[in-house]
Amino acid sequence: MPKKSDKESDTYRVIIRYEKHAVKGLVEPSELGSIDQLLRNDPMYPLDSIRLKLLDSGVMEDVSTKDAKAVFFVKTFDGDLRHRALHFHEHAPTVPGLWVRVYFYDSEMIEGIISNAKDFVLESGFFLRPTDPNGNNRLVYVLKSGLKDFHVLGMRNFSKNPA
Repeated sequence: MPKKSDKESDTYRVIIRYEKHAVKGLVEPSELGSIDQLLRNDPMYPLDSIRLKLLDSGVMEDVSTKDAKAVFFVKTFDGDLRHRALHFHEHAPTVPGLWVRVYFYDSEMIEGIISNAKDFVLESGFFLRPTDPNGNNRLVYVLKSGLKDFHVLGMRNFSKNPA
């Protein structure tokens, strides 16, 4: 099996999910920014559309996110249909932010960490880092128009040893 080039391995695998279909493609980090930049809700450009190299045709296209429920940054396009998400992770790495559970209108539920900033209240979407270390999602851009419910489960902070 041929080894992936550095450029190919740095490319984001993205699935834009709508109510009845999904669009899969590849995005260069230079189009959006680094994962750390995205986690700070600071993409290089607004996410009203994303320039994707479509997986099925290889064509570059600006894909609108207007009616999408979420944009999933995935490890693989295949996923694992048998995977059962873990929802409480005592031993997960501590990432500062709010630990939330979001429910979409199609009954899908995801838990993750979001930035503890006004963005998740004021903007049309927010980035969520899933807490399931074995899941296929690396990062999710959640569009609030696709949300049925939103719960803050707690705060996650870097803690120093208590005195």
